[in-house]
Amino acid sequence: HKKNRDRTTSTSYRQDESPPQPKAMNQFIQRVANYVANEVLIKGLANSKTFQRFALRADKHIGEFKGKTNQSLNETLDELHKTAAEAVNAASQSSNTGSLGAKATAGPPKPPEAGFAGFISAFGKEIRKDLGMKN
Repeated sequence: HKKNRDRTTSTSYRQDESPPQPKAMNQFIQRVANYVANEVLIKGLANSKTFQRFALRADKHIGEFKGKTNQSLNETLDELHKTAAEAVNAASQSSNTGSLGAKATAGPPKPPEAGFAGFISAFGKEIRKDLGMKN
């Protein structure tokens, strides 16, 4: 009898503990709580004038930022296209005149440009190299 009693006490719960609830019940309660919280939150924000003003202002600022970014990108691409076209013209004119385009070096080399302008310049040089054009 003592061994049986040990088995039953090892699987029984202490009085201050509650038995574990089934997993499905926990999921159901969690879903109901999420649904109620979402409904209250969404309806509350939808009816809030302060939140509506915030949303409109945020949308306006995001739209302005996108417009400025697109405009800046288009200007940069236009400059890059113009520089590439000038390089093609210069390369074709120098090949027609027969000059080698040798440069005289006076002092240490010039450090590359920094920032986005430096990136565009280096990118243009790489493209000209890939196309077999002289700098």
